[in-house]
Amino acid sequence: LDERLSSSTEVVWEQLVAKSRECMQGAHIGKLEFWWIHGPGKQATPENADGLVCFQFVQSCAANFARVLHLSVVSGEETWQELMPSAIFEVRKLVFGTLPVDSLRAVVLSAVDDNGKIYVDGDVEVAFEKCRFRWFQLTQSLRRTRTSVLALQKRKKLASRFLVLNAYRAKGDPEPPRSDIRRMNPLLLKDNASASLSASPSSAPSGESASGFASF
Repeated sequence: LDERLSSSTEVVWEQLVAKSRECMQGAHIGKLEFWWIHGPGKQATPENADGLVCFQFVQSCAANFARVLHLSVVSGEETWQELMPSAIFEVRKLVFGTLPVDSLRAVVLSAVDDNGKIYVDGDVEVAFEKCRFRWFQLTQSLRRTRTSVLALQKRKKLASRFLVLNAYRAKGDPEPPRSDIRRMNPLLLKDNASASLSASPSSAPSGESASGFASF
């Protein structure tokens, strides 16, 4: 992979698996799926692959979505900057056509300095924007660069950070598959005061013991 692209997506296997196993509050996380990306007319084998995408289904209270943890293409006759928008477009069609999700989120690696300025690869951002992705978190401190994020981290001793680009299902996307998987039931959160009241023996029905927020 080109150094710029490899520094904008997770490429270390152990870190990719660890990221996929992160606990998300109020959500169930599905298994990590791997799909090879092939250009037209190519035999579908790992040796002929033009790219790779790794994503997982997430069922949550607010919405069901797919989370892309790795997306890359290899340069050939075309540069990765030319290939990346097409790869993202095909991933978008695949996910929205096969999973009952409301949106697609892509995790992008970035670097942040001591002043809170965030550096992202400008060409990676443009590739996602061409496929109608927008930043999930609004920030005024974003800095676009055409230098490898990894090189910036080494030279300026910057810390790593994850940012998320998001795309909602739109009119031109494939119809979702029929599925019984719905959003999770909303969580009932209690503050300390209500938890103390619910834990009081007098508030429990006869023959039952009330439990507080700690055992919720």
